[in-house]
Amino acid sequence: MICDICGLETERRYALDLRRGIWCCPLCLHVYQRIWSYYSKKGYSRERCISILRRVVERQKREGKWRPNAVYSTESIEE
Repeated sequence: MICDICGLETERRYALDLRRGIWCCPLCLHVYQRIWSYYSKKGYSRERCISILRRVVERQKREGKWRPNAVYSTESIEE
């Protein structure tokens, strides 16, 4: 299975938006949950948060910071 956000091949995927058929890997889901918890309080929709997630992943890939095979803890993502 392929993550619709980062393109990682993964054994497990999670539905971000079933209406649009957007599925993601566990790492993207974790990042999305952090984005959602922050921006939903500001009134952002799920679609807008998914858009933010895509931009974050693209930027981190460009900068060489996206490490999908690493084991992430909450502390390592905050850094």
